[in-house]
Amino acid sequence: MKPFIKKTSLLLGAIVLILIGTVLYRALTFRSMQITPEERVLPEVNLERAVAALSSALQLETLSSRDPSEMDPGVFQALHVLLEERFPLVHQKLRKERIGGLSLLYQWPGTDSSQKAIVFLAHQDVVPAPEGDAWIRPPFGGEVADGYVWGRGAMDDKGSLIAILEAVESLLEQGFQPGRDIYCCFGHDEEVGGYKGAAVIAATLAERGVKAEFTLDEGLVIVGGDMFGVDRDIALVALTEKGYLSLELKTESEPGHSSTPPRETAIGALATAVTRVAESPMSARMTDPVRHMFRYLGPEISFPMRAFFANLWLTRPLLLKQLAGSRTTDAAIRTTTAFTIIEGGHTENVLPAEARAVVNYRLLPGDTVEAVTERTRRLVNDDRVAITPTCEAYPSPDPSQVDGPAFATVHTAIRAVFPEVIVAPGLMLGGSDSHHYHVVTDNIYGFLPLRMSQEDLERMHGPNERLGIEDFSRMIMFYATLMETTAG
Repeated sequence: MKPFIKKTSLLLGAIVLILIGTVLYRALTFRSMQITPEERVLPEVNLERAVAALSSALQLETLSSRDPSEMDPGVFQALHVLLEERFPLVHQKLRKERIGGLSLLYQWPGTDSSQKAIVFLAHQDVVPAPEGDAWIRPPFGGEVADGYVWGRGAMDDKGSLIAILEAVESLLEQGFQPGRDIYCCFGHDEEVGGYKGAAVIAATLAERGVKAEFTLDEGLVIVGGDMFGVDRDIALVALTEKGYLSLELKTESEPGHSSTPPRETAIGALATAVTRVAESPMSARMTDPVRHMFRYLGPEISFPMRAFFANLWLTRPLLLKQLAGSRTTDAAIRTTTAFTIIEGGHTENVLPAEARAVVNYRLLPGDTVEAVTERTRRLVNDDRVAITPTCEAYPSPDPSQVDGPAFATVHTAIRAVFPEVIVAPGLMLGGSDSHHYHVVTDNIYGFLPLRMSQEDLERMHGPNERLGIEDFSRMIMFYATLMETTAG
């Protein structure tokens, strides 16, 4: 027996040594993925002109709605006139079209249109600013104060729109001629899905045979590295965004007086269904965009965490458990389940004839609309509960390339303008209208060249949205640099 124990101990010891050696080797050879661009003079921009244009644009209440009759076309047309006045060279040299009534498509012809194009995306529309929100400055005042431009849409997404046009205007003033076509696409209904704007623009480009190297839209931003144990800011570039699905759960029962209720009311049956779904979150898993993020961040982290990220084959379960501890990071590793609407009854002593709830899912790459819908039906397991989609749903688009020239080009431009940051791919937790452009390219990147704290992130779709003037300057430089490097 003793020889067996001795041999087993030696074997286990050898396994442990091999394991330790493998972990250390992988950590020591965990090479950096950061690109160091050649030194270059950053493009000159007319910041005063850009700030004035953004201020004026923010004063226009370009609110979108799922019901087109609730939208005011006049205010969007006023924005179009404003853009013509502020950026005259853009409107002289580029081909401009109105698409879908209110969306804008600009084509900057290159010297070699046989090359794949580059497409810059932004949107004109904004979400409302409810009167009850505590705005320090008028939400549609466009005020320039305290080093910021204030107003609904400053960050989401008129800042990008104006920055892109200012970059083009500045390059035109300098005599720049792109070597390939550049398109600037500005939808008018992104906040409600982009089905009348971006979808129509993308279909138009596809019908014309346009193929793009990549598109760049709003998405992830530059954040502090504290969350990942990095002492530098991190520029996160979305390789894809989560999918979208909303389901209505509806129950019906005989109305009547609350003094003689049935054993189960419409509200009671609905409550049971809601509980079953809410208490069964989808399982956590690591998708390619998140795995790539840690591949880029890992080499920039000191020991022992560097060894942790270099050996995800071993440490993945621990990492998933850690990520699940925060609602922000938890959303990056699972299809989220959120009940956002629940209705039923209007009088305290009357049984309602029906009750309804809406559950909103944001789907991880790989989870389909059909599978999540069927899972909901199985969890509810009640024929009395009708389950139907509330609007058009879509899965997470296939992730864009990370190991190729398109991502490297975006990476290089970021590091040229923000040399102090670490660049990493990632997954966008929210949604945009950029997924419509998969008909013209396989590479759809989401990056807003803007530093944001948690407080700043809460300003988007919240009160006191604003854009720092110095940050705005770097945004313009980034777009101009990317145009120069991709189409120069």
